[in-house]
Amino acid sequence: MADLLRKLDAGLIGILNVVVIMTSLAITGLIMFLVLARFVLGWSVVGVLELATLSAMWLYMCGAVVAARNHEHLVVDFLALSLKNPTHKALHSFAVSAIMVVLSLFFLSLANDMVAWSIKRPQTTAALSIPLIVPQSAVVLAAFLCAVYAIRDAIVAAANLFGKTDRTAGRV
Repeated sequence: MADLLRKLDAGLIGILNVVVIMTSLAITGLIMFLVLARFVLGWSVVGVLELATLSAMWLYMCGAVVAARNHEHLVVDFLALSLKNPTHKALHSFAVSAIMVVLSLFFLSLANDMVAWSIKRPQTTAALSIPLIVPQSAVVLAAFLCAVYAIRDAIVAAANLFGKTDRTAGRV
């Protein structure tokens, strides 16, 4: 079971990395084209900013999931670094993980409400008529995957706290 989860995680992070790279390139290319078109050629190209914004939503949300998976979000780690006792470190890690599970589930609830609103009152972008559910789906994906990774971290932290693993390794 653990091998299957590792393979799923590896596949997922591969897909997210591709999305992050592609959306970064799309944003860069679209904004560069928009600037050149407006200020060099004097054109006003409709829809380019909408595409860049849509790409940005996917970049930010997929980047947030990658950061959550890798524990690379911004943190205030003064307390975590000052703890020397392995039990206190494990307790702190478990408390942080539990808080993250609650916040991730709240994020998932908000994303669910957003989708319900989008289904009830569908809207599109002004120039290209792209349904707003397209960029909003990035938020839903991020909420779901951040909740999954928060639960994973809570399970690992609980195992560390209750002595099922080597506390220095931090693995189940």
